[in-house]
Amino acid sequence: MGYCKIFVSFIKYSPAVYWNYKRKSTKGWSIFNIILDLVGGSFSIASGGLSTENGVNISKMALAILTILYDLIFVFQHYCLYRNPPK
Repeated sequence: MGYCKIFVSFIKYSPAVYWNYKRKSTKGWSIFNIILDLVGGSFSIASGGLSTENGVNISKMALAILTILYDLIFVFQHYCLYRNPPK
């Protein structure tokens, strides 16, 4: 189920990256939710690193890394690439 969740997350985030690129804007969604998601992914990696007594949960770590990568793309798009969207 963990690998299925990774796949679903990839499918969930990819269109938003594409449409932000296509429109050259991040208008219409809150960056605050992305920042919270980034913090959650960081805590998930920290949690996975601290609880290695039963082994590392590969799917949890992969999901956290995927989430952080997409969130960093969204932050870059919002604050750097499309800071002043076209009118």
